[in-house]
Amino acid sequence: MQTYLAAGFGTTVNTLLASVLLVGLGLWGARYCRVRRPLAYFFIQFLVFSSLTTLMLARGIVPYRPSAAVLPAPERLFVGLLEILWWLGAAWLTSGFLRAFVVLGRKPTEAKLLQDLLAALIYLAAIFAIVANVFDLPVKGLLATSGALAIVIGLALQSSLADVFSGIVLNLERPYHVGDWIILDGTLQGTVLETNWRATHILTTSEDIAVVPNSVVARSKLINCSAPTKRHGATTRVRLESTKMPALSRDLMREVLLGSTHVLRNPEPTVTIKDVSADMIDFELGYSVADIGAVDEAQNELFERVYRAAAAAGIRFASRLAPLAMSDTSEDSESATPSRLLSGISLFSRLTAQEKATLAPQMQRKDYQPGDIVVRNGAVIQALNIISDGVLVASEEHEGRRVERLRLTPGSYFGEMGVLTGQPLSGDISALTKSVIYEISKDALCPLLLARPGMADELSELLVSRQLARRTVLDQFKNEEPPLEGLATRVAANIRHIFGLQ
Repeated sequence: MQTYLAAGFGTTVNTLLASVLLVGLGLWGARYCRVRRPLAYFFIQFLVFSSLTTLMLARGIVPYRPSAAVLPAPERLFVGLLEILWWLGAAWLTSGFLRAFVVLGRKPTEAKLLQDLLAALIYLAAIFAIVANVFDLPVKGLLATSGALAIVIGLALQSSLADVFSGIVLNLERPYHVGDWIILDGTLQGTVLETNWRATHILTTSEDIAVVPNSVVARSKLINCSAPTKRHGATTRVRLESTKMPALSRDLMREVLLGSTHVLRNPEPTVTIKDVSADMIDFELGYSVADIGAVDEAQNELFERVYRAAAAAGIRFASRLAPLAMSDTSEDSESATPSRLLSGISLFSRLTAQEKATLAPQMQRKDYQPGDIVVRNGAVIQALNIISDGVLVASEEHEGRRVERLRLTPGSYFGEMGVLTGQPLSGDISALTKSVIYEISKDALCPLLLARPGMADELSELLVSRQLARRTVLDQFKNEEPPLEGLATRVAANIRHIFGLQ
């Protein structure tokens, strides 16, 4: 009899050791698949649990019901350990099933809090099953005792529990996801990096991490700028002197919006006159950008284009301090337009008043209607073209489709590549709206470059910026082009060589 008991005890010990080794090997093999491959992780869990169940049933151990046989104390101890290991393995397998199929949807980061909560409930249920089936104790008394203990703990951790339950509500409702840009109470804004049991981590615009308790997030007025799409609307205010009719200034602001590279074409940008007085016209420019992170860049570009367009049109910005005198109406005359254009372009800021007065009469006006081709692909432009009114579009054919490279608005100019290097234009330039252009011929520009060599540097910088803009637009086609490092220096050197500048 003693020999039989010893043999049974040894078999139980061997079964326990084999089960522990099996679970250990399963944990070691599955740790590499836990995050990136939840399906493979669950498959390994299933194999380990199935093998463990087979070993126990082969030994006659049924873990899901209390044992009716009376076993010696040492063997009963090891059988109990095996049953505890089986119930924990069942909880492990169930948790893996939820992670792989039910909760995550193959997006583990976004449901981390909910998956942890469900896993905790599963393991809690396994503990009660162990108490009822392994230790053969009444569960009702344990539930009553744990309920009283939970009340005491809840009162002591009221603030932390508020954060936890607020986090549960936020994860169930999902007002935002990881990667979304949110604004809390109109003050704190940034990208959501993580939501856990207690708090939400936000990367702010100043590149800092803000840790906001979930209870605070739940009580705050929340704006999700990434839903339903990442497209974001913005407004910019511009105040101009009331020296021209409001409709003319409004058309000028509309051309600025149409020429912006950051402003979306759909929905169409709007220009609203908010106020008119003897001293100013207040405009509100409404537009949309692809992402809220592009708002600052779009606004900077708009201010730059508004400044150039206003200078080209001879309109000054309204003063915030005192009324300004009305501009001389002679500024609006046709003969004054070339001089006004030259004064509003930084390229000609180095010229003296006499040089501008000499150059202005040589500028030739050309008018275009919407859809007209200003310059065709392959043409060598022999004049510097300054836009006085309207919007031009530079585009080219690439792999069978028309690709828009950039838009030119009042105060911008083009043609420097043909004038300075003799290279042909790659693409077409067409009029998007009714446009007016003033040309400065190469013969008229050469004396200025000889007298002002510094103009070559500015033109070379413009050439490089436009090449970068073109490469950015065509980058989606993986266009192979030579590197642009040092291109500005090379272009400036070529310009000096062509025109004999020192």
